[in-house]
Amino acid sequence: MSGKQSLSATNLAVHQHLNCDLYIHNVYNGSTLPCITAPDTGITGPSELAKAQYKRGLDWETCLYSWLDQSQLLLKVPSMPFEANSLLENIQADDRSHFFITGLTFWPPKALLAERFAAAGTEPLNFGLAKPDLLEIKRTQEGVRWRVIDAKASKFVKTSHHIQIYFYTLCLEYLLSQPFFHGAISAGVWLPPKDGFYLNLPSVNDIKSISISLLAPALDAFLFRDLSRIIALPHEQVKWHYNPLCHGCKYESECRPRAQTAGELGTMPNISIDDAKFLKDLLRISRDRTSGLSSRIEQLTDIEELHELIANPVKLENIAASSPGLVKKSKQILALPKKLRRNNGSSLSPVLEASRTNMVELIPRRNFTCPSQEDIAVVISVVHDPSSPNPGGESFCLTIYSHKATLPPVIHCPGTEFILKLAGLIRSITVLQLGDPRGCKTQFYVWSFGEQALIQSHIVNAALTSSAHDHDIRLCVGALAQGASLLQTTFQPLLLSGALLSFLAKGKRNKAEYKACLERLGLSTEGTVEVLRRRIDEAIRKLQDDPATSTQEERRKEFGQLPRIVVLKKEVERQLALPLPGYWDLPQCADILLSSAMVCPSDEHIFTAYKKVDAGDSLDDLLVRRNQCIYSVLQNLRARAVSSAGYSLLVNEAKILSAKFMDVCLEPHLRKLFFMQQFEVLAKLTELWQSRIQGCPDAPTLEYRNTVQGMHGPEHVFRLVSGNLDVPSTDKDMAFYDKLLVLDSSPSSSKEDSHDDIPVEALFDDLGVSGLVFPLNRYTKKYWEQQDSRVQRELVVADLRNVYTDRDRQETMVSLRTWGTCQVLFDEGCIYRLSPRLVDFNTTKTLSTLFEVDLLWGSAANGDDPGWENGHHNIPFLQLILDPNSFDKINMAKEYLRIENEMQKLFRDLKGLGNDIAGSLVLKASQHRAAQRILSNRLSVIWGPPGDRAISFLICGQKF
Repeated sequence: MSGKQSLSATNLAVHQHLNCDLYIHNVYNGSTLPCITAPDTGITGPSELAKAQYKRGLDWETCLYSWLDQSQLLLKVPSMPFEANSLLENIQADDRSHFFITGLTFWPPKALLAERFAAAGTEPLNFGLAKPDLLEIKRTQEGVRWRVIDAKASKFVKTSHHIQIYFYTLCLEYLLSQPFFHGAISAGVWLPPKDGFYLNLPSVNDIKSISISLLAPALDAFLFRDLSRIIALPHEQVKWHYNPLCHGCKYESECRPRAQTAGELGTMPNISIDDAKFLKDLLRISRDRTSGLSSRIEQLTDIEELHELIANPVKLENIAASSPGLVKKSKQILALPKKLRRNNGSSLSPVLEASRTNMVELIPRRNFTCPSQEDIAVVISVVHDPSSPNPGGESFCLTIYSHKATLPPVIHCPGTEFILKLAGLIRSITVLQLGDPRGCKTQFYVWSFGEQALIQSHIVNAALTSSAHDHDIRLCVGALAQGASLLQTTFQPLLLSGALLSFLAKGKRNKAEYKACLERLGLSTEGTVEVLRRRIDEAIRKLQDDPATSTQEERRKEFGQLPRIVVLKKEVERQLALPLPGYWDLPQCADILLSSAMVCPSDEHIFTAYKKVDAGDSLDDLLVRRNQCIYSVLQNLRARAVSSAGYSLLVNEAKILSAKFMDVCLEPHLRKLFFMQQFEVLAKLTELWQSRIQGCPDAPTLEYRNTVQGMHGPEHVFRLVSGNLDVPSTDKDMAFYDKLLVLDSSPSSSKEDSHDDIPVEALFDDLGVSGLVFPLNRYTKKYWEQQDSRVQRELVVADLRNVYTDRDRQETMVSLRTWGTCQVLFDEGCIYRLSPRLVDFNTTKTLSTLFEVDLLWGSAANGDDPGWENGHHNIPFLQLILDPNSFDKINMAKEYLRIENEMQKLFRDLKGLGNDIAGSLVLKASQHRAAQRILSNRLSVIWGPPGDRAISFLICGQKF
């Protein structure tokens, strides 16, 4: 394949996306390989999926240009290379002060760019015809100010977009000379509306501006220095790495066999470019420390050299002494334990050994997110058309595997019927559960994160817009929606009991409020006020005393482990090392784990059938075959995930399917906010737990140095070994103790199934102490005593006091205050890890307030207020949601601000004269800004953590 001997802006963008020098080298100089053929289809050229992605971009451009044209903001020019004079004539003939030009094409200024190459000391390169999507024009007194705008159908701006808009801007600065033309200080990327351009019109507010001056240093160095040197290199010396981003690259067929033959790091699957850099740095340091063996080392491939290094724990520990962060990250990439055991084969990396031996290797770690068994397995495949406006999938296939239940084996349905069919399946399963004394444990599976996101999006979108039956939607949300299902865990009773207690503690309630509260709890509303009150108290006690919520261990087992929809690809990646170079998907995984007789269709094969491009297998048959492969891979994973002692590494079993969750708010908006507040807390806890169960791999590590006496007690001083820490606020009045500190050591037991093998942070119950102020006192210490015994023995909470450099400015030092019941002996030189914990003082109060507002809304709806028909029933909080324009600026705002400024000036003057009382009324900068907002708007939100004197500030505002 011959080279173009020129580069386009698109080529530059692809290079930035792939981060591959070999790609740009091949584009310019050519490759000996022919054009690739799409797998499974025999079609030469772009695949159907690639065409669909491209069509989405064209649809967005068409939508944008149509909107600009209808808005009288578009000027179309002929699609031929322009001259500056002809463009000037077109602009002068247009009398609009602001518009966008489309169709602009130009040749980059070869001679002027050659001067830039000469200044950088490199050979000039050729660039092809440039075609920016839009050129924004704004008239000024000096002439015209222009700005390059590129339309992109992505959700966010990418680094590959930067190089395109910068290259266009750079060329146009030479072509559009002053005095008439003036380049803007920025360029822009026009993204679609957040909810999709099929449903919403474009807006100039969606243009994301990027400063040209910020891009210039790095991109000038790349364009005029690095790029020319890459192009001039011999083919074998060009930097490259075979990795998941290579999927779909037209030169992939060259790199895959080359990586295997040369023993490159890309022989291992899913090693990103950043991962490869870490491993390359590790090998480089190892070579520098090797004396007398340099010739032998040079003959080894990267894979073999890495194998020898890992097999020598002493050498690796020596490297860790000077580069701890590098070694720590490398161990994570290679699935190695934190502490390597000397003279023990278990120190070998399963990821590395799989590539060396061409055998599947087990990664021996416990798994909490994939069940070891279930009675009913439901496997779902989703077909999604990237060019479709539908955000939740076009076609679904559900395959049910069960030895105990008579359920339909396969359900096929288009996206419009998915909620109906899914709800019917859930009802059938719940009926079976009622007839089985032990219940039927059920688990849903998909292959990829993309399919999981499509299902979640489909359910959420149905809840917001669909005409499907409300009971069907609610059933699907309760059973499968990530977040709603979390509310069925033992955590929701804890949250609700706290909210109800806070609600009842706000003062004496009347009978109507008690009855409304009982009604929402599904309890009887008959009786006197005292009877109603006792009934609510009894309901709260039941929530608090529920056996499932009585111990922290039960809550830990219930939470954050088995998702309602298991993503099987993630579980395979976590548990098995496959001998597949670069990357793999379901077809490659099935091919190596299952018998060769079971051929799994690829995504491209399925999508081609969906688009009916050829007369091959039907879509339904392909989806059923795909689901069979997914289930077979699951069974194979379970058979392999066994410890050396014979125990399954898959800790949990599937659970009984439940689609019920507590509903205590009736007003739709308040109900959503009530759930969202709980989802937010539970989502944070899920994220924390997932990191903790892996031993907090990204947590900063600290080396203990000494203890000094601080202003508020002893402070422990550490050296930052690896990771990053933010410098704490200098005006922090309170210690939040929002970190967990533990000894960063190897597990205390060698058994994979041992309780002591679980990182101690994973046993920490955040919710039990999230709203408490540390250090705990004699009244709150009882909550700490409910923590797991290992937590009480091995963990302390910590407050970050300071981050600074030592006297020689060589090391970063960290100062901490700690609290705990264990007798932690900080030994000099020992390494500790620091991870975050959940601190939440507001959830209970927020839920209680929303519940109270809902009661007010309900009573207003049943009352005689003539304004209740407006929807918000004149309740301010709901009014803000439903009618935000009613909270507009205050008419007297300017006068109020003038008076407030005069008062503050008076207080400052009196403070200068020694008046301490007046001095206490001088506002800090943040308080002054808050005061100005209060005086300017009918509604203002004043937020601050405990100890920020927000309440005192509001009291002063009320007096004013």
